[in-house]
Amino acid sequence: MIFKKKKIYTKKILWALILLGFSIMEFPGIFFINRIDPLILGLPFIYGFMLIMWLYMCMITFIGYKTNWGKGIEKDDSHMKGDTLK
Repeated sequence: MIFKKKKIYTKKILWALILLGFSIMEFPGIFFINRIDPLILGLPFIYGFMLIMWLYMCMITFIGYKTNWGKGIEKDDSHMKGDTLK
């Protein structure tokens, strides 16, 4: 029961982080502050910002992959008739 609650909590956190990442990446206000002056990693602001957001989304996706996000509880179907895998 505790494991199931933890998995639901993790799933909600991952969804929130992904939605946050997409909303930040698609925020139209970024074009109002698109200047060369604030350099991020030696790049103009818009390129540095997109690089950082891309890395953020890759990390969240990797964490989701490692936690088997999206997979349900695995069922043991070995008792089914005609199972040829050994």
